[in-house]
Amino acid sequence: MLALSLNTYLHLLSIITIFCALVAELILIQEEVNWSRIKRLSKIDGVYGIAAILVLGTGFVNWMILGKGAEYYNSNTFFILKIVFFSIVGLISLYPTIQFARLKKKHKSDPPETIQISKHKLIRKCILIELVIMSSIPLLAELMANGLNF
Repeated sequence: MLALSLNTYLHLLSIITIFCALVAELILIQEEVNWSRIKRLSKIDGVYGIAAILVLGTGFVNWMILGKGAEYYNSNTFFILKIVFFSIVGLISLYPTIQFARLKKKHKSDPPETIQISKHKLIRKCILIELVIMSSIPLLAELMANGLNF
């Protein structure tokens, strides 16, 4: 029981970290940024990635080992939707991650005073979509945990 509680705690903490990272990225991304902001965005995106891996790992442990059993989860539509939504968020997150990595690599050797991010509006849209989809996942989790299904 303690293992389940600690694993679930780490799972929830990782989800909160993902939300915080997305909000931080949304705040920091602008059309024109300086080099330190690019480095900060890359670090935040790294934290986001680590948190996503922790969500997957702890979720897998709950699913297969500590939780209600794989049969319970596999037959629950809300669980399947959670997995699909989280996968969609992961796919969408690739675009901002690639853009941050490209900017960091491009300007690493000779960082200019300011850096133009030509695709900042698209990056912002991706982050907003991620936040909206991620916001629905806790509701799906609660419906699933309460035994609801359709």
